[in-house]
Amino acid sequence: FERRPGTYYLTNGWILEKKDPLGIVEDDYAPRLGMETAVWAMEQELKHYTHIALINTGAGDLAFLRRRAIENASFFKKEYIEIRSGLGFFSKIVDGPYKEADFLFIRPGESIRQEMFWDDPDLSA
Repeated sequence: FERRPGTYYLTNGWILEKKDPLGIVEDDYAPRLGMETAVWAMEQELKHYTHIALINTGAGDLAFLRRRAIENASFFKKEYIEIRSGLGFFSKIVDGPYKEADFLFIRPGESIRQEMFWDDPDLSA
């Protein structure tokens, strides 16, 4: 996150459910707004993004997922990157253990602040 803060992340689920930028344009925005306005709206949503990243968990049809992610990046003029991942973090979310090094713990009444998500405390200065 710190190296490329302007990254739009795509996963297997987002792409298959057509919740990637092109899917949103095609299935949600265009039927209501028309294609030209739909594309303009998504370009506005993505204007501060520089990259579109496919998180490769090894699940699903990688050729299809990669093709769709690249299509998104190309259409919206973003750099495509692929991030190798796995299902280990998801397993931790479902099964635990919940170690402070891996998770952000918010106590009742505590405010959520952006710097809580940074690994380097000097970034908050």
